[in-house]
Amino acid sequence: MVFGYIRVSSKEQNEGRQIKALRDYCNELKEEHIYIDKQSGKDFERTQYQELKKLLRAEDIVLIKELDRLGRNKDMIKQELKELQDKKVRVKILNIPTTLIDFDKNQAWLLDMVNNILIEVLGAIAEEERNKIRQRQAEGIALAKEKGKYKGRDKGTFKADLKKFSKIYKQVEAGYITINQAIELLGYKSRTSYYNMAKQYEAME
Repeated sequence: MVFGYIRVSSKEQNEGRQIKALRDYCNELKEEHIYIDKQSGKDFERTQYQELKKLLRAEDIVLIKELDRLGRNKDMIKQELKELQDKKVRVKILNIPTTLIDFDKNQAWLLDMVNNILIEVLGAIAEEERNKIRQRQAEGIALAKEKGKYKGRDKGTFKADLKKFSKIYKQVEAGYITINQAIELLGYKSRTSYYNMAKQYEAME
């Protein structure tokens, strides 16, 4: 049986592009077999993904548009793919073309080797991107200090803000409140402030 898995980072994002890509690739994919999560990819504790895993059996196929839609942590991704492989579930990732090739069973080892290399590389790129976000934040603060525009925070203020944000962020990801409600609760002036804080929070996870 063929399943599709889709993930977007928030309730506000549209999953249509991913759905179209999966259906364009596989006409057999039925709407009821597409599982969609609207939350962070920092771990695999996602309701729809866990529901999908319970259904998967040997010889099933899971289609995913891009590797980072499965997850954001390289080691967790590798562990998850290994579990699915052990269950003899085939995972096809559209932005990793070799996962789409149907090798002869005698050449399965070659497919696994190539895919493992690609996943290692793409996972490393994703981690590097998170590191760049952190570096840009640090450079921005340093530049502001040089210009005398950085006031800093009282000791413990950022931790307190982060703790409050974490609680509200999780409510947004779980679908209990909207981003607009979160912005109001946090006292932010715009969505930009929320998304900037979300990037910092996710980079620390």
